[in-house]
Amino acid sequence: MAEKESILPQIAGIAGILIAVFAITFLVFFIFSRHQQNKLVLRQKAMQQEFEKQLAQAQVEIQEQTFDELGRELHDNVGQLLSSAKLLLGITERNLADPPETLITAQDTLGKAVQHLRALSKSLNTEWLNQFNVIENLYAETRRINAANNVQLRIESNVTNIWLRPEQQIMLFRIIQEAIQNGLNHAAAKVVNITINASEKNLRIAIQDDGKGFDIEQQSPGVGIMNMRHRVILLKGSIGWKSVLGEGTNIEIELPL
Repeated sequence: MAEKESILPQIAGIAGILIAVFAITFLVFFIFSRHQQNKLVLRQKAMQQEFEKQLAQAQVEIQEQTFDELGRELHDNVGQLLSSAKLLLGITERNLADPPETLITAQDTLGKAVQHLRALSKSLNTEWLNQFNVIENLYAETRRINAANNVQLRIESNVTNIWLRPEQQIMLFRIIQEAIQNGLNHAAAKVVNITINASEKNLRIAIQDDGKGFDIEQQSPGVGIMNMRHRVILLKGSIGWKSVLGEGTNIEIELPL
């Protein structure tokens, strides 16, 4: 009986130690779990901030390109026509001793028309960004590039619209546009084929050129390739390159829808 009474304090002590160890282990696990959760939240916030940064950059790039093209169109075509008409009206007005009021009004109206045309182009540009369609803009890019008759850009798509938000489509357009420019400017390609296949769950894009290709193992990626890879990651997709020297390059992109 005395031996049992002497063992009880030992058992109680061991039990206390086990409880303390368990409590410390639980506390450490809880702290570690919270730490990992906080790291995940911070990583998600950083990813979202980076996405917004890249989106803003892509929007600015497309806006600049659009304004450049629109500016050239206004200057070379519409603007020149309106300016020529205004000039002819001014010459006619100077040659008349008493120019009619309608002529002066027409000249003022032409000046206001030029101002309204520029303001309208800006408002249309904002609406265009909010309703951006990557397929439509790729076809427009194809017509622009093929007009030079130096290279041939071909597009084959099983859809006319992709179920991505406009800001995601803007970023995707910049990725494909970068791939096209790399093929034409760096690989000296004459033909670039773009194939787009969309299903309910994912989107697959293949961009193939007949350029000089490059050794993926030996050549370090340039800024353009790094930007493409980074933007695809922000879209939660994947991108890969297959290239053979002298036989062109094939780029494959896959995104979740």
